[in-house]
Amino acid sequence: MKKLSDVFDVGIVGAGVAGSTCARVLGRTGVKVAIFDNSHPREKACGGLIDSRVVEEFDIPENLIENEVKWFLTERFGCRAKVMLKPSAFLISRKDFDYYLLQRTLETKSVKFFNEKVTHVTKGDSSWILKTSAGRSVEARTLVGADGCPSLVRKCVSRPIHPQFLATTVGYNFTCPREFIERAFPENTIEAYYSHKYVKKGGFIWIFPKKTSVNVGIGAIEMGEKLKRSLDEFILRHPAATRVKNLKRQFFAHLLPIVWAEDFFDMPCCGDDWALIGDAAAHVNPISGIGIYYAMKGGMLCGSAFLEGDMQLYEKHWRKEYGQ
Repeated sequence: MKKLSDVFDVGIVGAGVAGSTCARVLGRTGVKVAIFDNSHPREKACGGLIDSRVVEEFDIPENLIENEVKWFLTERFGCRAKVMLKPSAFLISRKDFDYYLLQRTLETKSVKFFNEKVTHVTKGDSSWILKTSAGRSVEARTLVGADGCPSLVRKCVSRPIHPQFLATTVGYNFTCPREFIERAFPENTIEAYYSHKYVKKGGFIWIFPKKTSVNVGIGAIEMGEKLKRSLDEFILRHPAATRVKNLKRQFFAHLLPIVWAEDFFDMPCCGDDWALIGDAAAHVNPISGIGIYYAMKGGMLCGSAFLEGDMQLYEKHWRKEYGQ
């Protein structure tokens, strides 16, 4: 085991949108932060749909926007409807978006990034000890779990998210020229398909056309293998998917918290020296599965609570901001 490194004020496990946002809030004030993640840069099964609040509140540059979404085309029981979105939503590449947020955070000199996986977390007398796959041991006075679900940090400070509240998402990124997308897909439009033929237990299939790729995915409370078979069948058979079935593709899979019981949140998301943010806190819209805004907002609110000198304030902050 390598020697214990410097002591940090905050140790953040996970450098996705939640962890990077929290680290930036803290680092800009000179707080000494260690942030860990061995998976950057990476794409995700997440379609990369963000609403206008993300762009406005977190100063997202225009060059990261791959498509403005003005229309939502949906189909259920053979009936189709097209709904206007006001204000517009936007599509981004998770790989590019997450990379940008992390690099922007690392411009703050008091934030140190470890491209390593945290494998063990233990509580010492006055701090947390984080051990990594590289044999490193880091000490942090406050611990923040931004490591998705299932979360290693959550297992250490609370109870894991029960499997009944976990949904699986699987998907493909189909690469193609921009001209093809302009020709094959309605302008500024995303699509969602609700069908018991393909999705047995709640959920839906989405088609998100971006700049030079089309993200097609499925999310539901079912096993990943079943979902992949359903998605493959949809792509092969459904008229909406004939546009992409012959394109080069890359496969992704991911777990997502979908909490449908109110008493789940009787469990706190923070303590005197720890907090959970983003998917690790199960802060995801329980109907759509969209969670990028809540992850970034949670990261900001968690950082604010630390700066106010009381981590318990984070619980009050997120409940006030998100409402019921």
